[in-house]
Amino acid sequence: MSAKKIAVLVCALTTVFAAALDSSLYPRMIAAAGGTFLMGSSEGAFRQTERIHEVSLKSFFISETEITQELYQAVMNQNPALFKGAEYPVENVSWFDAVKFCNALSEQLGFAPAYTIDGDTVSWDRGSRGFRLPTEAEWEYAARGGQNGFLGELTRAGYAGSLTVNYTGNLTIGDAAWYAANSGRRTQPVRKKFPNELGLYDMSGNVWEWCWDWFGDYPSDSVYDPEGPPSGRNRVFRGGAFVNPVNQLRVSFRVGNPPSSKANSVGFRIAQNW
Repeated sequence: MSAKKIAVLVCALTTVFAAALDSSLYPRMIAAAGGTFLMGSSEGAFRQTERIHEVSLKSFFISETEITQELYQAVMNQNPALFKGAEYPVENVSWFDAVKFCNALSEQLGFAPAYTIDGDTVSWDRGSRGFRLPTEAEWEYAARGGQNGFLGELTRAGYAGSLTVNYTGNLTIGDAAWYAANSGRRTQPVRKKFPNELGLYDMSGNVWEWCWDWFGDYPSDSVYDPEGPPSGRNRVFRGGAFVNPVNQLRVSFRVGNPPSSKANSVGFRIAQNW
């Protein structure tokens, strides 16, 4: 899709925001044109859990920032975060809290909800235009910069913003991310560090971000638009947080926790079908 058409789509989505509620509260949705990449890495100790496999994705939208406390409060009428601040990412939210937020935001803005929630059972209508969590594959593709980043084999996985083909090394981890060495052991406002190649902020650091998928072994064959294993015990979250060292901010690094778990280092960002 051309850059002009992408701009029109982003503009149209922004118009929907403005017509429904105060658009200043909402993160900008960034268009991630689809493509094919080698997900995972062949880096040393990580190669088993990050087994490289080819993934092809459809185009999608993903929020420019992690969901802020201001937006979460406006939609859910509560703010569970430990580190309070309107422009700070919401944290201390479970995976279930995140999918409920997605449905509530969809309903407020006139979209059919993406999720059907029945107790602890959550099903995803993949045809819905409602807001949702990114899949693990979408998250990594976006963190790597989409078509603007490096989509080949990662023999040494970097952080979000360091993977462009033309990367010169001028952007340091401290320029791009809040992590253990510079965060003051707490979250920080979104959009204060340099964005990655897609224009996304805090894909590495600040808070971990819930994804849709159950945590499980990667497939060995090529896959198209995957949504992860059909079941499991833990849901994936990605990206590292303010408490973590550099090696946990790698764009391919994987972690999972029970979907009911909460931590002051875990938040989320949202996605939407193209």
